[in-house]
Amino acid sequence: MTVMTSWILLWLCLAALMTHRCNGGNDVLGLDIPTEPNLDPNTVCKTYPDLTAKQYSLCSRYPDVTASAIQGIQVAIHECQRQFKTHRWNCSALERKNKNPHSSPFLARGYKETAFAYAILAAGVVTQVARACSLGKLESCGCQPVLNHATNQWQWKGCDHNVEFGNAFGRKFLDSEDRAKDFMSKVNRHNNKVGRMTVFENLRKMCKRHGMSGSCEMKTCWRAAPQFHVVGEVLKQKYLQASKVQMINTNSASGRVRLRLVYKKKRRKRPSKSSLVFYETSPNFCEDSSWLDSPGTRGRYCNKTSTDIDNCETLCCGRGYNTLKVTRVERCNCRFHWCCYVVCKKCLISDWVTVCK
Repeated sequence: MTVMTSWILLWLCLAALMTHRCNGGNDVLGLDIPTEPNLDPNTVCKTYPDLTAKQYSLCSRYPDVTASAIQGIQVAIHECQRQFKTHRWNCSALERKNKNPHSSPFLARGYKETAFAYAILAAGVVTQVARACSLGKLESCGCQPVLNHATNQWQWKGCDHNVEFGNAFGRKFLDSEDRAKDFMSKVNRHNNKVGRMTVFENLRKMCKRHGMSGSCEMKTCWRAAPQFHVVGEVLKQKYLQASKVQMINTNSASGRVRLRLVYKKKRRKRPSKSSLVFYETSPNFCEDSSWLDSPGTRGRYCNKTSTDIDNCETLCCGRGYNTLKVTRVERCNCRFHWCCYVVCKKCLISDWVTVCK
């Protein structure tokens, strides 16, 4: 096999599977899917750990959609890590090989960080399933037909990303874990919904020009799922503005539960439908805690000159830091060859870093 062929196959693999490993394996969740996946219940449902009975039943009926949902969870975990990379809590509780992130004891808590985690995981499922539908990869759904609507410059026409199907499947797949009427389940469902709503609220317009004989006089547009980093940034702002809630039983006979905001003056009000909500004060996340599935901040890189939350005093929780020299391998002296591959050398780079004690 030539270098050119290898390069093209690599890109095709990455585009098709949207994962970090070309064999399709899920490096976060341990889902072992080959390059040309046979997406049946054996290769999806029995490989993904800790499914509830309802989730397993759904997966058995729609293994291809479930595989896309699991990829969406992986995308969400990586975005969560990007958004919180300088925080004491950096989403590491969600990234465990061969483990369903929803089985982490951290997601059984009521922290602000837990609210963000539920929301972004739900958003990842919607986004990835919607995109897979529009690409024709799933048997049970396709793209969403666009109702034609023309203006002077452009017209809605063609094939939207099927966020409606992604939303419906996401509700069935993730909300099935929290069907109970208790307070924690209601909070989790609320935050799941906020994540899904964030995808809808940030749909983007995609367009292409076309016309007779290449004139490009007409522009056709359709709605596409947002870039996921946009979803992450919006949810990060919602995290910063999250509302603390308490349980109010409005009808003890039926067991119905309503959420109420808690203000310093004891004033009560319904939380906004678009607000993330939590009910427990977060710990400081400084120390390793197995019962929280949180590793603490020992060994984390910090920035001794930063004035932000990644400064060594804050991130290291006052324990101090060590200065170390580390050597890493990076690609360097890359040259583009026509057509169409890049050849790089490997260079050893040495840096001084500060690491939390």
